[in-house]
Amino acid sequence: MRRRSITTRQLPFLLLLLSTVFVVVFAKIDHVKEKTAETHGDATKLKAKEAPEHIDHKKLFTENFKQRRSEHKAAIESIKGIGKDKTRLFLEDLLKNIKNLLKESRETLERTAHLPDSPFPHSSDLLKDALSKLHENTALFTDLSLAFSKFFETKVQKDRKLKTLLVWAYNYSIKTGIFDSETEKKVNLMAQQHELIEKDEKFFNSYDKERVKEDMEAEEAQRKQKKSKKAENKQPKGEL
Repeated sequence: MRRRSITTRQLPFLLLLLSTVFVVVFAKIDHVKEKTAETHGDATKLKAKEAPEHIDHKKLFTENFKQRRSEHKAAIESIKGIGKDKTRLFLEDLLKNIKNLLKESRETLERTAHLPDSPFPHSSDLLKDALSKLHENTALFTDLSLAFSKFFETKVQKDRKLKTLLVWAYNYSIKTGIFDSETEKKVNLMAQQHELIEKDEKFFNSYDKERVKEDMEAEEAQRKQKKSKKAENKQPKGEL
């Protein structure tokens, strides 16, 4: 069956959905386990009660995070196809939403004194919620920032509070071990982009195709200009 493309009317809802948490997933899983225990015999009930003790919630968390990353990528591609004027409005709304969710995450994690290297909070929905907000929105901001680099570089340069929040989000999330290798690489690139960390001499953002094209055209124009001036200097001057 042919898959429908996302319309501009649907996109705001989709993007806001992507930048929210997936703690609901854990709630649904727990609900299914409870129903299973209620509808089976005593032996089955015993197994159902024992099962949660052996569930690796961190593994489940990271697997769901990877699924969200696929959704993020699809959303980024959708934004690229809606036109510059509408894109700016979407980015403004998304940035505001991401900032709010990162702030909420920071408040919870600092209030509970949960550190990046603390054991994964298997039994705490509050902390899993905060961690999902942090990692999802740091990753989504990274995708957006690298794909629409001029817009986000301007925003971060003008907003000190945003930059401070990003420094915290980067330093915390990069130490938890939740990011997959591809996401971690991109988050590090984003951190260099905004000088949250030292920028590598070979720094190159290949994700903003439009800007890469503009830079290449500018370099080519500059090269031709230098070549033209060099040719002029080589021409013999007329005699006085």
